Amino acid sequence: MECLTEEHIKQRAKVLFFTTGILDASTQEIADFAGVNRTLVNYYFRSKKNLFNIVYTEIISEMRAGFAAVYASDGTFREKVEALIDYTIEFRETYPFLEIFNIQETSKLNNQMETLLRPTAIKETHLFLKEIEEEMKKGTIPTYEPVNFLINLMSLISFPIVMKPIFREIFCISTEEQYQKIYNQRKEMVMTILFNNVNQ
Repeated sequence: MECLTEEHIKQRAKVLFFTTGILDASTQEIADFAGVNRTLVNYYFRSKKNLFNIVYTEIISEMRAGFAAVYASDGTFREKVEALIDYTIEFRETYPFLEIFNIQETSKLNNQMETLLRPTAIKETHLFLKEIEEEMKKGTIPTYEPVNFLINLMSLISFPIVMKPIFREIFCISTEEQYQKIYNQRKEMVMTILFNNVNQ
């Protein structure tokens, strides 16, 4: 029962922090959102900061595992890119406020965040960068620094999520449904941009 309660609090905290966007939620707000007593939050996690760090670390690990699975999959390069776009869109939509938090912490030169993110740039990523380089040599995609391929992919997907409130105001998009319809066209657009209309 204790393990279930602890896990329940963590999962609800993920939603509160990174889906709902209440990054500065108090311990009482976390307890209320999880439907538990505030004392239980302190019992399992000692402090709100500790709970936040645990939740953030788990989300980063989840993201890393998802990317690694795509990089190591058996599909063609184009299929991997499509899967990577699908996964990135799904992940960003699940945790839309993760990007905002990362930007805030980067501006503070937060060493803890850098330590958590650094492992995402190891084995699987380097292997996929080699694969990108090979595709460039074959003429499948335009030639430039391979890392720019991934930067373009992530940026084209993430930026509309981070900027959603501003874009909705600028372009007079009145409902969430309208914006989502526009955003759902991103996959095809990103594939076109990345492959520069090269037919496979």
